[in-house]
Amino acid sequence: MKRKRQEILKKTYNLIPDCIFWLVPDRLYVKFLYFYSYGKFPDLKNPKTFDEKLQWYKLYYRKPEMTALADKYEVRKYVKSKNLGHILNELYFVKDKLEIKDLEELPDSYVIKTTHGCNMNVIKEISDDKDVSSNIKMVNKWLRKRHYYHGREWAYKNIKPRIICEKYLKNEEFGELIDYKFYCFSGKADVVFACAGRFSEEGVGYNAYDMDWNKVNVHKGKPGVDIKFNKPENFDEMKEIAEILAGGYPFIRVDLYSVEGKTVFGELTFYPDSGIIPFTPDEYNYYLGDLFKIR
Repeated sequence: MKRKRQEILKKTYNLIPDCIFWLVPDRLYVKFLYFYSYGKFPDLKNPKTFDEKLQWYKLYYRKPEMTALADKYEVRKYVKSKNLGHILNELYFVKDKLEIKDLEELPDSYVIKTTHGCNMNVIKEISDDKDVSSNIKMVNKWLRKRHYYHGREWAYKNIKPRIICEKYLKNEEFGELIDYKFYCFSGKADVVFACAGRFSEEGVGYNAYDMDWNKVNVHKGKPGVDIKFNKPENFDEMKEIAEILAGGYPFIRVDLYSVEGKTVFGELTFYPDSGIIPFTPDEYNYYLGDLFKIR
């Protein structure tokens, strides 16, 4: 009966326009979104798992400076304030709107991102012969999207939508850029997810490691990738940087890159996957939940 009810709600959810969801109060929306994934409502009074606590985090943990930390441009100031300006990727420009002239003097490869959400990126490689004008239209359209309303991730609510363009990075040995996502609790890194295949047909995949680079038998959403990740030579520095940036918050995911032995900053995230992509095994959800001190 529970599964049938969940399927009915999923079908209903997919038929409702986004603008209707904007009218739904945050608490009700968050509970419904969690049910959509887990088939049960989150316990917001006494949350125990990591994903339950992320729902509480979205609703009740609201420090004003979180907006700047979630903003992909403004966060650069925060990184510099920690005396870590040297790990920032090269920035080509920040714009309120993208025009064809903005791309004329760029290198053959670059990365364009919006500042106010996720999964709104354009990767331009030397071999990419796609029509640039279509990218411009798509990116400018993204500026109208309100990422906050899709998961009620509060830190994104008041970000000014802008466009940034950064240097294209790549780990030559993998043929792509490997993303190291450090899960940090009260300023301490506990696990890192090495991320690959972001632009493959299969989609992104993860392998998890502890802080001694022992593989952890856990994955999110789907099995880990069939790639052997060697411990980066600058891993200890990456861990130290992640913990510096995560200080002062119950939880932050710090995304870093390691390119030719150099640590490069990616982004800060308070709500990975909006807390609706389950861990396997489920015990790990409880393990991370114990580390996540919200009160």
